[in-house]
Amino acid sequence: NGIATINPSSLKLTNLKWERSSSYNLGFNLGLFDNRVTADGNVYHRRTTDLLFENQSIPSSTGFSSISYINAGTMDNDGWELNLNTNNLIRVGKFVIDFNANFSNYKNTIKELDENVLDSYNGDFNYQNGSYLSRVQVGNSFGSIYGFRFQGVYQYDRYEANRGGTCPVAHDAEGNVVFDSYGEAVPLYFAYGTSSAMKFRGGDAIYEDVNHDGTIDELDIVYLGNCNPKLNGGFGFTVRYNQRLSLNAFFNYRVGNKIINYARMNAESMYSNDNQCVSVNWRWRTDGDVTEIPRALYQDGLNYLGSDRFVEDGSFLRFKQLTLNYSFDSKVIKSWGLNQLGVSFTLNNILTWTKYSGVDPEVSINGKGLCEDWSKTPRSKYFTLGLTVGF
Repeated sequence: NGIATINPSSLKLTNLKWERSSSYNLGFNLGLFDNRVTADGNVYHRRTTDLLFENQSIPSSTGFSSISYINAGTMDNDGWELNLNTNNLIRVGKFVIDFNANFSNYKNTIKELDENVLDSYNGDFNYQNGSYLSRVQVGNSFGSIYGFRFQGVYQYDRYEANRGGTCPVAHDAEGNVVFDSYGEAVPLYFAYGTSSAMKFRGGDAIYEDVNHDGTIDELDIVYLGNCNPKLNGGFGFTVRYNQRLSLNAFFNYRVGNKIINYARMNAESMYSNDNQCVSVNWRWRTDGDVTEIPRALYQDGLNYLGSDRFVEDGSFLRFKQLTLNYSFDSKVIKSWGLNQLGVSFTLNNILTWTKYSGVDPEVSINGKGLCEDWSKTPRSKYFTLGLTVGF
């Protein structure tokens, strides 16, 4: 009506607060054999309340679709750490051998979450290949993986009562084939009743029908593991001879964490004209084939849905570093006008022992709390040569 008005562009964050944390830590220090063996350990617990979440969806009745920040949760962080060191532990002639080790464990548990945050993070499954359901679940860790359970590949396209092997038909909770009123086996569908509905065929990936309703959908998505390691740390040893020559070795490790191997997923999808890995040579081709690699379907099919097929154990042991140091005798170098002369040679990332199929099991956790391997360039093996001169 020609009258000036004011329209708010954002909500006033009247009740926004800083996150609050309370914690305790129990520790000890130990020295044995005149401190030739020392150890220290810590156990801690921290509870964080009023967790801050950014850009969260809110009811449209407010006049806005989202709020920039909201306090909406409680999380517990629990862990422990143990360090062991020795000093002149083993002496054999002019040789001295020492050891060191570190062990640690960390986990987080989501205790409470506001319903708005749950709705925002836990959206509907998009029914697309390569997708894992984004989910934050009370009682589980931030960094948990949710997807389908992969159970192999269907051998046959059609069901025959007197033939063994797998075929895409519905089964009840006891594992019996479900038949319709005409005595025909009920076919198994993906996302039955939606626009993404598709009938499974021979050569397709088998996903477990967890609730036995004859359709593979978001109700069959389950917890597949945690990206946080159960144990991690490092250990090493030092060998010294005559106080001038020393050899130091260091290993690091990680145990019990899960990695989503997207690199292998893309290299086994057979969905596009991208390069594929050699394992696709063992794909399903004809009825009766027994294999773990589904059939090739260009721009079609559901053979690489987010499942435990591509969730791998990321445990590893890495020979991280080996260093050789030598210091020249001060009596010898004094005639050269020097009071210090030393050389060092270091090898890095020497060997890695792991069952992980990717190029590097030491995958970092991203902002979603997940270890996702997109085949980044692995850690290079390299050496360093050093010279120390003092006048």
